[in-house]
Amino acid sequence: MIDGDPAQVRGAASPVSSHADGARQSGWTHVACVAWLVAAALGVLAPVLAHGASFGSYDVLSQFGVLRQPGAVVHNLQAGDQSDQIIPWATLAWTQVHHGQLPLWNPYEALGMPLAFNWQTAAFSVPSLIGYLFPLHLAFTVQVIVTLLIAGTGVYVLCRVLRLGTLASVFAATVFELSGPMIGWLGWPHSAVLSWSGWLFAAALLVVRGGHRLRYVTLLSLTIAAMVYAGQAEVLTLGGIALLVFLVVLLVQRSRWLGGSGPIRRPVMDLSVGVVAGIALGAPLLLPGSQVISGSQRAVPGGDPAEILQGNPALPLPNLVHIIFQGFDGLPLSSSHWFGYIGGYSETAAYVGVIAVVLAVTAVGVRRGRSEVVAFGALCVVMLAVAFLPPVVAVLGRLPLVGTVLWQRAILPLAFGLAVLSGVGMDALVRSPYSRSVRRWAGGGFVSVALVLVVLWVFGRGDLAGDLATVRAKSFIWPAVEAALGIGVVASLTWLHRRPEREASSPVTVGRLAGVSLLVCETAFLVAAGAPLWTSSSTPFASTPEIVALKSTVGSSVVGLGGTLCVLPPGLGIPENAQVAYGVQELALYDPMIPSAYYSSWRAVSRDSPGIPDDSVYCPGITTSALARLYGVSFVVERAGTPGPSGAVFDRTIGDEDVYRIPDSAVATLSPLAAGGRLPADDAPGTPVSVTHASPSKWKLHSDSDSPEVLRLRLTDVPGWHATVDGRPVPLEKFAGVMLQVDLPAGHHTIELYYWPSRFTLGLVLAGCAILGFATAFAVAWSLKRRHDPDVRSTVDL
Repeated sequence: MIDGDPAQVRGAASPVSSHADGARQSGWTHVACVAWLVAAALGVLAPVLAHGASFGSYDVLSQFGVLRQPGAVVHNLQAGDQSDQIIPWATLAWTQVHHGQLPLWNPYEALGMPLAFNWQTAAFSVPSLIGYLFPLHLAFTVQVIVTLLIAGTGVYVLCRVLRLGTLASVFAATVFELSGPMIGWLGWPHSAVLSWSGWLFAAALLVVRGGHRLRYVTLLSLTIAAMVYAGQAEVLTLGGIALLVFLVVLLVQRSRWLGGSGPIRRPVMDLSVGVVAGIALGAPLLLPGSQVISGSQRAVPGGDPAEILQGNPALPLPNLVHIIFQGFDGLPLSSSHWFGYIGGYSETAAYVGVIAVVLAVTAVGVRRGRSEVVAFGALCVVMLAVAFLPPVVAVLGRLPLVGTVLWQRAILPLAFGLAVLSGVGMDALVRSPYSRSVRRWAGGGFVSVALVLVVLWVFGRGDLAGDLATVRAKSFIWPAVEAALGIGVVASLTWLHRRPEREASSPVTVGRLAGVSLLVCETAFLVAAGAPLWTSSSTPFASTPEIVALKSTVGSSVVGLGGTLCVLPPGLGIPENAQVAYGVQELALYDPMIPSAYYSSWRAVSRDSPGIPDDSVYCPGITTSALARLYGVSFVVERAGTPGPSGAVFDRTIGDEDVYRIPDSAVATLSPLAAGGRLPADDAPGTPVSVTHASPSKWKLHSDSDSPEVLRLRLTDVPGWHATVDGRPVPLEKFAGVMLQVDLPAGHHTIELYYWPSRFTLGLVLAGCAILGFATAFAVAWSLKRRHDPDVRSTVDL
């Protein structure tokens, strides 16, 4: 049942709607709409991929360590996460999959880190699974394209579920697909999770409406699982909150005390089943991933409201202008400047455009009788409050489990809500172009935005000078163009409405012409806004002579960095995490899931050694051989001419860096027990033991001693590691607060270790149960339908 004005929302039953929808469009119509969305995605990516087929800002690496290329220009100054985090992980996952291995463990970051379970790799996501089918240099590009298409087609389907016309559906899908949050986070898992929003809400809405219950509950579960595997817990949490707000407002309107008459209990039950089943399908990531989160720095709880706001601030209210501006505070590009909120461009890129905002407001104004419109309006209001109001952020920051979410990222679901509402507004304009209410709301909206632009131009540009003033001035061009076109379209509709011969022309044709003109302008703005942001390369992770020399020198040994921090240029060695793509293990990593034990362990032994600038980077400065041996570091790089760690042996100079070798350091050592069978001190000397690897997540060693010993492993202590001695399981103990060790009796022994979290096994069992449950339900329903009993069919049409 749909609420609202029957003339506006009755769908195919309305004469206007019948013409607008072409009496239930043929499959070719939908193909054409999807082709438009593909063209829009390629329109943004074509200038990006002109530099090469491999999407990504690899030029950032040219500023650091042995990858330095003096004079190289970085295209996007804030895109480092792509080349030193997201793409290296994707590269490692692709490599392991093509070697017939599950991408569970990353052996190159520090002392090893979970790969699939770190929430950022998205190794099991739909775009990644498709990317595995392509050559490595194309895999990540394919993931980006698939992400955009999932976003666009999802909103298109949602709008069709909302019974909007094809033009309105295409408009909303285009706005969302090319919106600031989607393009600003393109290449990150944030956009991958966000891209499923349309599919999620479409499935939930179909469940609420009833009919084909089993089919739609299954769709809801699969979509939730796809969002889980897309790999970004914060955006997943925000998406869940957005859906909850939407459903609560939608179902509350069905209550009798608000004049509603729709069922509530059954939709709630069906939705609960779908959510639980979706969680079960995503359990192979959710369960072990929750262990990784709980042991990470991100799990540190917030303090009082002032501390919460200092570490996780709300967006400043002036950033609201970013909903209609793309570059009001500049762009982080080599040809521009970024001078706005210090959180970064992606954190504030919320643009959907003037036309989308005005049509969204029009939707609320003229179709507020529809329960879905009210629910999407409530979603937008809540997301605005979560992103921009400090008191709300302070309260949310104190919540258990989700308190450390960066709430400013609520602009991601906000953009989704605005895109859907803009489609509703477009539908009203196309179906009823002569409606006084539509023209008043749309015209008033465009005029109001024009006045806002004038006020901002006169009073809001600030005291910027030179290039900064020019950047801000140019950012007004597209909002002004969109506002002017909108005013012109509404003025034309008003003029046509007043003409005596207007009855001779079809209002649907007039509405479509108005809608197409707005769609073309909006698409042009979104493509122009997004295309300059990213770049690509024909040689991803290209080597330099220095990196070739470094790899030949260190082999598979652990490399430490000297006294210079690695966060800012020029850095040392290979930028943290980028070493993953080059196959070099460094005692450094950049990962939001860094175990908090890394920091406590280092601070307990490092004394005056530098390192660890913040809670997302682990980059200890190795200044003594004792520190190096404790963490299994066999080589240390230091700035050329700078003394190496005490006790180290100079090996060679590579570029402008000196390489020092640490005698008797290894990732696995054997140490005799102290008197009385006690464990020796953490820094006690040990005999190196060779290690063989059948895969990144498997270690095999041999020992031979006349007395009991302890085997110390420079391997990160995270849940999931298991050990056997001569085939018998043995317990693993913590060493130096962050590593592992095994007690060994005298004699010859074979020690094997493997990484496979027990929660991963439990997750697979739960996912299997969910799949079996759905398969059984479909089989029973199919069997009962074959009996041709109408009464039975109606009860099993779940």
